[in-house]
Amino acid sequence: MPYPIKVVLLAILILLAPRSPLGAYDAPENPAPHPFKYATDTFSFANETVWNYVDGTVQKESDRSKTEKRDYTRRCFVVTRAAVQFWKFAKFEPELPPLAPDLLPDRIRQVTDIDVWQPPLPPGKRIAFPGYANLRDISKVNASVFQANIGLGWPVYFRAGNMPIIVPIGRDTEAELNNEIFRDLQMNFPTIVWLYNFPSLSINHVLVIISGTHTGDKFHYKVYDPNYATGPRNLDFDVPSRTFTYQPTFYFKGGPVEARAIYRGVLQ
Repeated sequence: MPYPIKVVLLAILILLAPRSPLGAYDAPENPAPHPFKYATDTFSFANETVWNYVDGTVQKESDRSKTEKRDYTRRCFVVTRAAVQFWKFAKFEPELPPLAPDLLPDRIRQVTDIDVWQPPLPPGKRIAFPGYANLRDISKVNASVFQANIGLGWPVYFRAGNMPIIVPIGRDTEAELNNEIFRDLQMNFPTIVWLYNFPSLSINHVLVIISGTHTGDKFHYKVYDPNYATGPRNLDFDVPSRTFTYQPTFYFKGGPVEARAIYRGVLQ
């Protein structure tokens, strides 16, 4: 694309981008019935990366990596959103017989058709999944069915909430977000957070913040990283510098990141 056209497009995006990086935030008035727990409220499968990462750097495909199929990719937005949707809108009934296989896809889509920013449903109105104790159990047995029905990856590229990536985030805004995250956790609510470094995009990923502690000038958070299915990862916030830092992973070398809460409303 010619450079003048890039400049024009960038200017248009800046004009269209919302002025507030965080957008509207409505603190929950009442606690959620139960906190989001990694062991029960996450998927048994992982989102995979398109590229072959080793210690945060893209590497050439090795003989081993060529044999490891990466079919379920570019779904970090989808997986995190769906996990929170199941936490808010589904219930599990292990004492009952499982659904017939042909009924499960429609039941999954009933959950993911509800906007994730809606408040949790009361027990009597939640969508039932008999035969299993929790999301992790049912998605382990029916991984391909869930992958095919919780959402496509490509539509997230056209989210209205993507445009603010080009608007720099101030340190005060990050401090405000940290306060909101920690406040919501006290009410049992997780926060879906988009981590990125723009324009380098050394990281461009979505997590669910599920628990946190505060010691001195540091906030320590446990997060559900959809690129892992083996346990939570660590995200920290430093009060003096007002900076979020994500731990090293196989796809990110670790270090400071910009954080933005997403899926709080139509434009986020």
